[in-house]
Amino acid sequence: MTVSSDPPPQNAPSTIAGLVGAPGPIALELFYDLIFVASVVVLSDSYSHHPTAHNLIWLISVFAVIWLIWMQTSLLFNLDREQNNLMRSLVLGQMLLIVLLSISAADDLETHSKFVGPLLGLTLLLVSAMLAVSARGNPKMAGYTRIRIRYFVLAAALIACSPVVGENAYLVLWPLGFLIVLAPSLRSDPLGGQTIKTHHLVERFGAFTVIMLGETFVKTALTATEYDMKGLSVISLLANFVIVFAIWWLYFSNAPSVGPTAGRGGHNTWMLTHLPLHLSIVGVAVGAALATNSFGKEVPSSAALYLSLPLCGVLVSMVILELLSGQAHSKRVAGIFAAACICVPVATFATVSISSNELRGLSVLLAALMVSTVIGSNSVRSKVAKQAEGTRT
Repeated sequence: MTVSSDPPPQNAPSTIAGLVGAPGPIALELFYDLIFVASVVVLSDSYSHHPTAHNLIWLISVFAVIWLIWMQTSLLFNLDREQNNLMRSLVLGQMLLIVLLSISAADDLETHSKFVGPLLGLTLLLVSAMLAVSARGNPKMAGYTRIRIRYFVLAAALIACSPVVGENAYLVLWPLGFLIVLAPSLRSDPLGGQTIKTHHLVERFGAFTVIMLGETFVKTALTATEYDMKGLSVISLLANFVIVFAIWWLYFSNAPSVGPTAGRGGHNTWMLTHLPLHLSIVGVAVGAALATNSFGKEVPSSAALYLSLPLCGVLVSMVILELLSGQAHSKRVAGIFAAACICVPVATFATVSISSNELRGLSVLLAALMVSTVIGSNSVRSKVAKQAEGTRT
């Protein structure tokens, strides 16, 4: 696999292979991202009102499949920047289906909607149609699109028929469909001879991560509107803001500037690591909303896990992304992230032992831990950079 590290083009035309005056690729991609994040807001808000283990598995399954659809579409945008009206129509159709399936998935969490599987299957078929349009307009994309169309259609059939097989068939058929969609990426030449544009890929994943972090505040604000101001915990609100800000700082201190490493394994691992990262950010949003609105209320001790476990997921994802960067400071910074991950459950246990229903203290403690992690990782990076500068001089 070839990875391009060329800088982004300057003064690029607003459209490529489209009508003059039509929206450019960047505008469409950002619009596309916002639709997906809107669906995440719907899913996370519904889970907050029905926080059961069964519903958690269901919503994780829905999120994983729509995230994979987003990733595959983003890869297509990366390899083929040409957009015509047919391609734009297919993208808009996909966006509409994502909204519909999100509403359907959140509509009846107890029985799980029978429409979600078919809607996901239809969305995968639209991605297949986008691949076919790309191959027709750009013959060089044939090697990339041919095998994916076949695999995506097969995965679409499996996922779409899950409600017919049984209520819990998605537990088997959806993961199988997920793996089938990923299968072409495991070939020796997963891009079919095409060259991936690293800067664009990094921008796409970075922008999606920023929007996901913003979703945390949207989720907290939506939950907060259900209570009057007397029931809000400003301390928790500030602490959770610091936690999200620290996640933003840690991610953008290194991951986007380095991006995926060359080679099939590093490329795929880098992208797929963002799935648990983004899923954990959604979990942080749910935990932050619960903590912010817990003042003066009786909450079960298990509620602390809604904030601590997703934060551990974020830190583990950061460890992997840091190690994939392969820089001089990577192992030491990854060690700091790993140590912070170990401290999260310790802090949670200590807080719950003191007061089982007090989430404000846990929010403050975790915020302090994340700030310490930022300071420690920045210190290591600065020290290594000064040592490298001294060696050169």
